[in-house]
This record gives sequence, structure tokens and C-alpha cells, in this order.
Amino acid sequence: MVSKKRSVKKTVRKKVGQVVHKSGKLRAPNPLRSRSRSVPVIDFHAHIVVPEVRAFSQGHVVNTSASRDAGAPEAVRAAAQKWIAEVNRKFSDYHERLRIMDDIGVDIQVLTPSLVHQYTYWAAPEASLAMERLTNDRLAEAVAIAPHRFIGLGGVPLQAPDLAVQELERCMGELGFKGVEISSHAEGFELGDPRLRPFWDAVVRLDALVYLHPSGVVDPRYARHQIWNSIGQPLEEAMAMASLIYEGVMEAYPKLKICIAHGGGYLPFYAGRVDHNYLDKPFTLTHMSKSPSDYMRGNFWYDSCLYNVDMLENLVRKVGSSRIVLGSDYPVGESDPVGFIRSAKGLTRAEQMAILGGNGAALLGLS
Repeated sequence: MVSKKRSVKKTVRKKVGQVVHKSGKLRAPNPLRSRSRSVPVIDFHAHIVVPEVRAFSQGHVVNTSASRDAGAPEAVRAAAQKWIAEVNRKFSDYHERLRIMDDIGVDIQVLTPSLVHQYTYWAAPEASLAMERLTNDRLAEAVAIAPHRFIGLGGVPLQAPDLAVQELERCMGELGFKGVEISSHAEGFELGDPRLRPFWDAVVRLDALVYLHPSGVVDPRYARHQIWNSIGQPLEEAMAMASLIYEGVMEAYPKLKICIAHGGGYLPFYAGRVDHNYLDKPFTLTHMSKSPSDYMRGNFWYDSCLYNVDMLENLVRKVGSSRIVLGSDYPVGESDPVGFIRSAKGLTRAEQMAILGGNGAALLGLS
């Protein structure tokens, strides 16, 4: 194991050296460019794609091509293809990524696999594990390019909890990640299912951060107009949070660190209905000691990828500014994530700074 780890690191150093030599533009890794800023700006929502894993997942992921809607004019199709090519380049061009981070004022990106493009839970457990291990090795290589600018959250074959624990341990140990990313369900069962308790046990034992990002809804009903994204993703996040709350995961593991993408989806913005059930239908509360809103305020974190400033301000009112971290959804989301936070006039300067970096630094355990 030790010799393999050293071999991986040696390969990473070699690749980094080649990249620096070829471009001549990679800056010395120093996230604190502005010395007047005591806390770095941390983007929690930034994706990478591994081509081999993307090819493996083909046919089991959502249709992300904006040009395939029936009846789209040729000009629209051409523009969509150009946009897709640009996004695909940005997934793997880390020099451009660092330049864009500098341009928009982001010091650190938390890198995660794009589950929308490379979802493996459908596969046989050993095959899924092999793909997740390949992704994690590539992710470690990406982090090594600029270790003070990139932080890794790996992937696991969640549908096979024993293997998921095995790969989680490798991520936290050998690869030095801060945690893992998971989808909104484990293919055949929900996140609150008792079969996943060994995974949650390991997450707490290893003090791992879990970033929850749906892989996308493949139901044909959601295929047109990119509704799988605009409507489906927030629905999936709401379902995942509800499962974790109602099935008792948040009650059993109060020290869990789970950050939900896209501001938590629909649940924080429609909490009144689930809170009403809490009061009106006590038979639903087998594994809960407090209201759904109390779990939302005290047991989850959320990224800021909401696009509407008023929704960010509403989320702060609902869960508190200390529970929100910056999230851009790089390279397809908010182009000015720092400006987005600073445009929230309903937030104090201290709240804005906490969201920009203070909360993220605490959640990641950064000094």
C-alpha cells in the first residue's frame, strides 16, 4: 500500500511538472492573494469529469445536451454545441480554471466529480468501485496541481455500502480528501435506508464531509427543456433531505456534516408543509425528536447556488447565515459567485464574509 501511494504521488508530481513546463503560466499555489483578507473565498460547488468514467456511464445518465430538444432551430443547436464544447474543456483545463478563479476572486475550489455526467450506482458493485477509484485517483492528481487552491471530495459506490466504506477510508487516508460526494439516492434505495447505516457510521468515525449533489432525473417526463435540471434537481434534494430526516439518520448522527447543493433544493423554501405534517400527523414521526425545520436549521449546510438573491436572503432567514457556503456550480453555473453574495443587500457584511469563506473553512477544518 505504501509503495503504491508513493508511486501515485510520484506520477502526480511528474504530471504537474510537465504541465508547468509546457505552459509556463501556473502560479505558485497561494490562495491568499489579497493579504487584507484573513479568510480565503471558498467555492464548494466545482466539478471535474473523467472521460473514461463518463464513457462508462453513457446511457445511464441524463441528457445534458441543450441542442436535442425537438424543433430547436439550427442556430440554437449550433450555439448549444459550442457551449457544450466549451464546458467540456473547462472540466479538465486546470490552468484556465485557476485563471478564472483569480478573475472572479475565488481562492479555493472544492472539487467533486460531476455525477450528472458520470453516475455509476447503476453498475455491478465491483465495476462501480473500479470507476469510482479511477475518478478518485484523477481527482487526487488534479488537487496536486495546486494543492493550496484545490480540495478534493471523492466518490463512492453508494449502492454497495461495504465497498462505499472501503473507498471512503481510502479517500480520507491515502488520498487525503476531506470527504466524499454522493447522489440523492443509492439507486435501489433512499439515503435513510437502514442498509446505509454502516456508511454513515464510517462518515462520523472518519469525520468526513458529505456533499450531496443529485445525479439527475432520467425519467423521460423530465427530458425536454432541461427540466431534469431546473425542476428535477431541487426535487431530488428535497427527497434526499426528507429521507435523512424522516428515517432518523439526522437524529442518530447529530455530528454528521452534510452540505446540500443548490441551496437545499425545494425543502427549505416549502418547509411549512412538512412542519404542518409534523404537528398534524404524529404517525410520521417515528424517528424524529424535533420538527423538520429544526433539522434544516441545525443539521445541514447548504451552498449558495440559487441564482436569485432574494432566495439566498430567504435561505439565510430560514436556516441562518452560518449554515451557508459559497457555491458556483463551476463550470456551468453562477459566473460571478462572489458578486452574487455581495449583491445580497439583506445580509450584513459579516454574514456575507461568513458565506464567502468563513463557514467553508470551518466546515472543511481549515486553519
